[in-house]
Amino acid sequence: MDLDLMLGLREHIRVTDHVPGKLTLRFGLGVIANPRVIRYVKENGFAPPKGCDMPGIGKTTFHALTRSMVLQYDRDVIMPELLHRLFTCENAVEFKSTAQELAATVHFDLTTFLN
Repeated sequence: MDLDLMLGLREHIRVTDHVPGKLTLRFGLGVIANPRVIRYVKENGFAPPKGCDMPGIGKTTFHALTRSMVLQYDRDVIMPELLHRLFTCENAVEFKSTAQELAATVHFDLTTFLN
């Protein structure tokens, strides 16, 4: 996936609950029906790309009926405010800088995820 696609998909994702360590997202149909998302999920599920370690990410659970996902994470590794901002930012510049900051924080190669 690329940052432009991720930003476009972000417009169809809403934070429904967030307490440090647990983030709940609701996906609109624009995410669920996207062919690139479908391909990614078939290959990786709702987790980081296969073979990639994403420090701080614990368990992810997707609930098909509500189109929601619960992401459990280590709040000592990932700053809750940073993760929240990734899904609530207002523009492409803020999204890109937040994604890069988050990737740097957890020592994750963002290019691995974007390909």
